[in-house]
Amino acid sequence: MGLRYQPLSACLTFRRASTKLIFGRDGVLQTRAIDVPGDDYDALGRAKGLLIEGAATNLLRYSTAFSNGLWQKDAGVSVTESAIAAPDGSMTAMVLDLAGGAGDANGLYQTVGDLVVGETYSFAVWMRAVSGTVDITLGGIDGASPRGFTVDEKWQRVSITAPASDSTRYLKISADGGNVPASVVIWNAQLERGVTPTSDIISDGIPASRAADDVRLDPGDWFAQGTGTFVFDLSLPPAWDGIWRIVQLYSTSLNDDHLDLGYDSAADQLRVSLRKDGTSIVTQSLYGRLTPGTDARIALAWEDDGIAVGLNGAVLRSPDGFAMPRNLTNIVLGSFGGSDMALNGHVRNLSYWPERLSDARILALSAV
Repeated sequence: MGLRYQPLSACLTFRRASTKLIFGRDGVLQTRAIDVPGDDYDALGRAKGLLIEGAATNLLRYSTAFSNGLWQKDAGVSVTESAIAAPDGSMTAMVLDLAGGAGDANGLYQTVGDLVVGETYSFAVWMRAVSGTVDITLGGIDGASPRGFTVDEKWQRVSITAPASDSTRYLKISADGGNVPASVVIWNAQLERGVTPTSDIISDGIPASRAADDVRLDPGDWFAQGTGTFVFDLSLPPAWDGIWRIVQLYSTSLNDDHLDLGYDSAADQLRVSLRKDGTSIVTQSLYGRLTPGTDARIALAWEDDGIAVGLNGAVLRSPDGFAMPRNLTNIVLGSFGGSDMALNGHVRNLSYWPERLSDARILALSAV
């Protein structure tokens, strides 16, 4: 993640109570230690930014051991060891052979109990063709939400998202069309609650979990109380649900003095909240819209009398006529209090000015 002013890099603090599996500069998945930031890269080693995610659990068991008995196989379906390295560089990927059959989408699946009917779950699995290209379908064994994919000889993580029904309790990988044999290499299947898959979590005999990312800036001499401007360069997740946070500035707790900027996906608009002396001063939807799966630059500027947000060629303002709190000692990026309502996306860059910039400057800085 780029930080425009040198003092900010020294003020970044990071906490996570578990390890995290994320791509390194070499394009290979790496295990980041507890409390180590999730600086993410693409397959070519290009920086994607700091990935900030909420807590998640892989509800599947033996997520890479597809030969385990919990992974059920229809007739003509088999899994064997592969000589192709997995996305994490290990030799734990497996070849899935789908014999197919006229009108019969035989496949590989695992029974999953205790899903909440009507709640949305995401299923993701790493996959590539043994050679050439292969058409594959992901879906429930009862035919719920099937989706087809074409994979080639490069690893890709394919996924589906759907609400749990009262009958479908399986996630299934099958040959597209059912009657065409197919062979693919697969690695780490993941089922989690939520509208988009998060970073990989490898499970063994029981579901495995990853802790939330708690990313903060410790205000010091660089931070001017009462006035300032932040500009966030974000890479947004492919989907979201509920209210998630961009930044929170607060005193001792979120119930006390705070300045909060988030996004309400149900209302499809930015929201800003301001409290002073424990009393709500501003709670306002700003009507600025974001698009899932895109990059966005958002400017947040404040001073006595008002708050302004720059997005998509417009400056959105709160009502004026108040004095800003001057005791903001916590700055949390991409989550609610460091534990909930996570961005589940990347912070690519972050800039700060110890003053409320002009509207013209805010517009220029928030242009993608």
